[in-house]
This record gives sequence, C-alpha cells and structure tokens, in this order.
Amino acid sequence: MKRDRWIVGEFSIRPNGSPDHCFYCHQPRGETHKPDCVIRERTVVVRMTVEYAVLIPENWTPEAFEDFRNQGSWCANNVLSELEALVKREDACLCGQTEFAFVREATEEDETLDSVFVEKSKS
Repeated sequence: MKRDRWIVGEFSIRPNGSPDHCFYCHQPRGETHKPDCVIRERTVVVRMTVEYAVLIPENWTPEAFEDFRNQGSWCANNVLSELEALVKREDACLCGQTEFAFVREATEEDETLDSVFVEKSKS
C-alpha cells in the first residue's frame, strides 16, 4: 500500500546533512519528498524460502513431517529458534540457503495481519 503525503520531517534529517533538508532528496523541511526518495515507502507481501537441515523421527515420511509442521500442534513460531541456532554457528550466514520473492502489493488486511502500516512510516 502507498500513502499520499510524504512531508520532510525530523526523521529524514541526518547529522551529516543539512539541518533543514532531507538528506536523501534534498527537499526542504515541510515540503514533499521527491517521488524517488528512499524515505517514501510502501507495503508489499514477500515470500521467504529457507532450506536447512532439522532432526525428525527416523520413521517419519515426508507427508508425516509436513502434516506435523503444517496441520499439527507445532507452532510456526518455533522456526525462529531453529533459525536462531543456524545463525549462531561459526560461519553464520543464511544467504546461500535463503531466497526472497515479491508476491504482490499489500492490502489493508495484510497490513493489519502483520501490524506493518505505511501510514505509520516516518518521513
């Protein structure tokens, strides 16, 4: 989702730049950020795919694993501790195991579900 008004405010002023202009698009405080300014944001839906090794019971089939993780009592929030363990390893970097995809522009429902609101973005 997009928002209509992007007024240069305190957030876009940086210590190494002008105290009265956006550091990025150089518009004066109180004016609208230029259309290509990085301060202007929108919400979109993304997909993240991560491939990594986990331990499961030896006799589980792929279907049993998927049923447990997708339909069973296992909460998807548990994946956070698995990923945290991965990034604590010696050569921690998930870049080679992760892929991101742009799915679509976000809707009001998406913003509400994830509590990410373009209207609350600082400018």
